[in-house]
Amino acid sequence: MNEPPGVPKILIVDDDVGLVWWLGELFHEAGYQSLPALGGRQALALVRRNRADVDLLIVNPGLSGVPGLIETLSRRRSPKVVFIAGPRAGAIPGVHPVATLERPSGWEPISRFEWRQKLQGILKAVGFRAAS
Repeated sequence: MNEPPGVPKILIVDDDVGLVWWLGELFHEAGYQSLPALGGRQALALVRRNRADVDLLIVNPGLSGVPGLIETLSRRRSPKVVFIAGPRAGAIPGVHPVATLERPSGWEPISRFEWRQKLQGILKAVGFRAAS
């Protein structure tokens, strides 16, 4: 966590390491600090260990520990929440995401340009501007 102060932090939580890595790389290119985690408990440990205030949470709502993660983060500073849609994704009572990110299917080609546009749309929806 060697980013300059004031750089928005985006916590990405999903059990698909490839998706977490991909999103983190794209957000980093846009000038944001990404914090990757493969589950709710790992994300909470990461936030506590780094004393990080999360500005945006991109999360698979179907993972165990995610409701507790959101509740804990909301006590300090309520981050904006984006759900990753997919087969196991669902709703979390009381949590209203500002956007939903559709998980790519395993057979569909992934275009870096298209994903940058998707993420810019999410950043715009949550009121962030590209940092770089």
